[in-house]
Amino acid sequence: MVHSLGMRGSAFDRWQIARGASLDATIAATDASGTFTSMTKAFRLFLQSAMLGLGAYLVLQGELTPGAMIAGSILLGRGLAPIEMIVNQWAVYQKGREGWGKLAILLGAIMPEPKRTNLPKPTARLVADQVTMLPPGGQQATLRAISFAVEPGQAVGIIGTSGAGKSTLARALTGVWKPAGGKIRLDGAALDQYDPDVLGQHIGYLPQRVQLFDGTIKENIARMSLTPDDAKVVEAAKKADAHEMILRLPDGYDTRVAANGGLLSGGQIQRIGLARTMYGDPVVLVLDEPNSNLDNTGSAALNSAVEQQKAAGGIVFVMAHRPDAIFHCDTLLVLEDGTKRAYGPKDEVLKQVTKNRNEIVKAAGKSAGVS
Repeated sequence: MVHSLGMRGSAFDRWQIARGASLDATIAATDASGTFTSMTKAFRLFLQSAMLGLGAYLVLQGELTPGAMIAGSILLGRGLAPIEMIVNQWAVYQKGREGWGKLAILLGAIMPEPKRTNLPKPTARLVADQVTMLPPGGQQATLRAISFAVEPGQAVGIIGTSGAGKSTLARALTGVWKPAGGKIRLDGAALDQYDPDVLGQHIGYLPQRVQLFDGTIKENIARMSLTPDDAKVVEAAKKADAHEMILRLPDGYDTRVAANGGLLSGGQIQRIGLARTMYGDPVVLVLDEPNSNLDNTGSAALNSAVEQQKAAGGIVFVMAHRPDAIFHCDTLLVLEDGTKRAYGPKDEVLKQVTKNRNEIVKAAGKSAGVS
């Protein structure tokens, strides 16, 4: 992007300014530390020299023995050594204090996970009851009093304008964000009653921006498990129609990828992410803008995955802007400014939304005519 938009010069200049400021600050800190170290060392030597001078004077006056003079000089040097060491190690103390403060903030914000009872694999019945969501650190609700119920074999399309709350609802359905009010229940149990790692096995999540991890494609599909199940990896890839695509890569499933995807295209990353979502037969799939980088083949693979999940008695949530993403959805949820505007069978909801839009357009036209 930097290269294609002609931003190399600007980006380099900004990097050079930031690097220059960093070097200036580093040099200033080093100079200050060196100055204090030199001053304390010079002061210690001055005191030792003054002690020796005073001791020699007292010896010449006959008020002190030479042994006492030497002992006093040694004791003074021992007494000043800890002070010099503290000054030299002050930077280490500051870093330790800063780390302690950050650790205290982290432990205060993130409470330890309580031990939960292991629940059996749930059936695909999900109910949202008056769910209100506040983003972490936010003060304004992005979802307000959302309620709906989904039965096994249903695919729910969630539509709305940008900022309507679709991605927030996706994070709530996966248990990543906890509701500020209300509950989301899977097979009768609230999501927070499941251990997060266990819940992740029951819910497959495909975010808007798929992020791979350093490792092989097999490891990525297996969610970075140390003991990936080859059969389940291949099965998930076939469900996402990515098996043939992966086999065409240099090392197939053992092809290594970087965190940014490496040489993989956006569509390939998306399909590998879809395979990762379906690994382990989750009962709920949450797909947030799943076809944003897909071509016609990828879109067909996505629709096939949705149909397979429905046929297996699972639930699919599809957050989408494009109509083809909700082609196989039988239920629609329309969000507007964080509230539920409509929910029900797809055809009925689309008619209702279209009717409301036509009424708004006519009202706007009449208003313009009057003015």
